[in-house]
Amino acid sequence: MRIILFLILGLLMTGCSEKNRTRFRNDFTREEEKLLRLSRDIISRAYFATFVTMHENQPHPRVMEPFPPDEEWIIWLGTNAKSRKVAEIKRNPVATLHYFDRSIPAYVNLYGRAYPVDDRKLKDSIWREAWEEFYPGRSNYLLIKFVPDSLEMINPAENLPGDKETWKPYSVRLRK
Repeated sequence: MRIILFLILGLLMTGCSEKNRTRFRNDFTREEEKLLRLSRDIISRAYFATFVTMHENQPHPRVMEPFPPDEEWIIWLGTNAKSRKVAEIKRNPVATLHYFDRSIPAYVNLYGRAYPVDDRKLKDSIWREAWEEFYPGRSNYLLIKFVPDSLEMINPAENLPGDKETWKPYSVRLRK
């Protein structure tokens, strides 16, 4: 009986892990690929982003300096391990990243989940030297792994202003 209980518990824990929740799509249409390419351009030009977490029913936005998205659109952010955003994502991992390029103006919203990561090797590889003054000796430095499920984008410069009537942005589902 104990063996069966341990097997069930193990399966439940494996099934609930971040990796098994969703898989990155590899079947994007040409239109979606174009939206993704243009979104990367906006993100690159915007540089800073607003990272939004939830505290109870109240969104908490803050401007951050995320690293560029990787090939699967995973985005890393550095933060203070003692910050309230870390406590908030531990309670509720649902988060949003909002990039705005005022020169066009254009924006990208990414909706997904955030996870605190305290891995020394990873923290050494995902680092900006300019942060030394904020994290002397890299003390209290923590990574946040942001895994977006979907993306929304408006880019008038590329004739992508959203729906004329409702202003609904263009969207791409990133994960299955």
